[in-house]
Amino acid sequence: MRNNKGLIMKFVNLMVIGALFFCSSCSKTEYEKKRDLENKIIGQTWRQLEKEKNLIPAGEGKSITPGNEFIGLYFQYFNPLTIDEARELVMYAAETLLHNLNSNEKLNELITHPYPMNWIEIKIFTYNPDYSDIAPPGISIVRFRRNNLEYITIDKKNLETIHKETYEEALEKLKK
Repeated sequence: MRNNKGLIMKFVNLMVIGALFFCSSCSKTEYEKKRDLENKIIGQTWRQLEKEKNLIPAGEGKSITPGNEFIGLYFQYFNPLTIDEARELVMYAAETLLHNLNSNEKLNELITHPYPMNWIEIKIFTYNPDYSDIAPPGISIVRFRRNNLEYITIDKKNLETIHKETYEEALEKLKK
């Protein structure tokens, strides 16, 4: 009888520990909920931009470090671009990501203010349709970061900036 009591107590203790472990994994922190929603929106945005603009998802990046926050999406694009085409493409991608983040009601419940444009980072790595590198002075990388656009060529493994402009300058050029 005594052995049965000991076995029953061990079983009850295991059940309590199991229940506590299970319950603790069920409740997510605000940060985890926010991160999961951001990841879902990133996936949706990738699929949207691939469908609408032929941008192939290549990676993502994030930082929650105060003063250095960002959410970044990185793409491949298999067609040479002029500066005007690159501007239109990277601005569309940045504005689409920002819109998708700020229009999600569940995510808005978890944040204190909308995501600002200067938190958005987009990089588009361009290649020829045959997957070969773009020869200089063609645009190899288009980067949108901290409200600045940069158009970069790669010459013998050296990155060279072809052109830089602010977000506001790019908006003005797109209006024309």
